Amino acid sequence: MEKIAEFLGGIAPYLLFLPVGYWLSKKEWVPKKYITTPLIYLLMPVLVINHVLEAEENTIMVLPIMSFSLALLMNLPAMLANKTFATEENPYLVKSSFSFFNVAFFGIPTVLALFGEQGVTTLITIYVGTALYGDLIGYYQVSKSKNGTKESILKTLKVPFLYAFIIAVILKIFAVEPPDEVEPITDVFSYIVSAAGMMIIGMNVSNLKIKGIDWKYLNKFMVLRTVAGVAIMAGILVLEYTLFDILDEEDRQLLALIPLFPIAANITVFASFLGSKEKESGLLVLYSMAVSLILISIAIQFF
Repeated sequence: MEKIAEFLGGIAPYLLFLPVGYWLSKKEWVPKKYITTPLIYLLMPVLVINHVLEAEENTIMVLPIMSFSLALLMNLPAMLANKTFATEENPYLVKSSFSFFNVAFFGIPTVLALFGEQGVTTLITIYVGTALYGDLIGYYQVSKSKNGTKESILKTLKVPFLYAFIIAVILKIFAVEPPDEVEPITDVFSYIVSAAGMMIIGMNVSNLKIKGIDWKYLNKFMVLRTVAGVAIMAGILVLEYTLFDILDEEDRQLLALIPLFPIAANITVFASFLGSKEKESGLLVLYSMAVSLILISIAIQFF
């Protein structure tokens, strides 16, 4: 119970920004782009570059590949959902809901509460893999459903994360180390990203209506996504341990938590773009977050 209390106590301050975002959206005082723009174009790129430079070379080679593989393989249960209980849903939206994990906005406060500052570097390295899938393959798939191939490729190439990752890799190759003065700034950025991310989720669900929601469908969706994610990640971890065995215990614990993370908030953006299930996608993000809090509280008892 002590671990659960520590986790919930650590993440609770960030969860308070959910109603703040909800309230700001209802009042229409702050446009969402005022929050998302600095997050996408400044804060997250700086965190990616800094933590990739801080990470050990062996983990940079392994962790992003493992998290990318998880996101990619989650397309399989997504297709199963489309063929069974989600037959009327947009297939791109279902795939994105299965493959996109809220590693940054939800993950950072979770890791800070469970592992402290040192865990953020590992998390950002894991985030690189999921973001590469989401910002390249996932974004391209959704864009291509409404735009042509050429336009979709051009839109994908405009994603800021891609360039932050390229810069980080180049700096890592040349063994560039971040100045000591940068660390306090990136620590602050971690807290800002977490708070702002929760605020965005609150904004995305401001038009949510609980009445008429198909809870049976939501439960089926979450059960399949969670069970499949845990099973796929377990297989990936066994494969890494058998073939390489270069990760430490904390790395493996962090990877084991990823399938329990909620659906990424950008699903609501994709839903708006596709004109499909906009309100339902907001509820799905919020519901998956509530489920995540319960599942992570249970999981950490085994650490």
